[in-house]
Amino acid sequence: MKVNIESQVMRRKLRRQDWSRGQAFVEFAMAISGLLVLVLAITNFAMAIFAYNFVCYGARDGTRYAAVRGASSPSPVTSSDVRAYVISEAAGIDTGQLTVATTWSPNNQPNSTVAVSVRYNFQFMVPFVALSPVSLSSNSQLVISQ
Repeated sequence: MKVNIESQVMRRKLRRQDWSRGQAFVEFAMAISGLLVLVLAITNFAMAIFAYNFVCYGARDGTRYAAVRGASSPSPVTSSDVRAYVISEAAGIDTGQLTVATTWSPNNQPNSTVAVSVRYNFQFMVPFVALSPVSLSSNSQLVISQ
């Protein structure tokens, strides 16, 4: 009889341990899913900041490229040249979503103004949630030196 009681006590202890182990797995799954969503959100926002940084850099660098290569320079630049230059500088972003527009005021001659506008549609990658793209844009202008 004593052996039977001891075996029942041992079985109860083992059942409690199994129950506790299952409970720990469920708690871990809930905690890790929240942590994983947080890490993915931080990564997405970091990618958005990187894309915005490139948009600002691309507008500024494209403007300088166009201002230095005005109509009186040995190799005058066109709007498509500025666009190709900005796209060639793009690393790590989808160039299909990148729009570059160049305007000269009044023309591409020295002492005129060149303005470059860069726009990028950034798409957040959040699982199970459909978010619309965010439009990132930057404008820059300089006076043509030559």
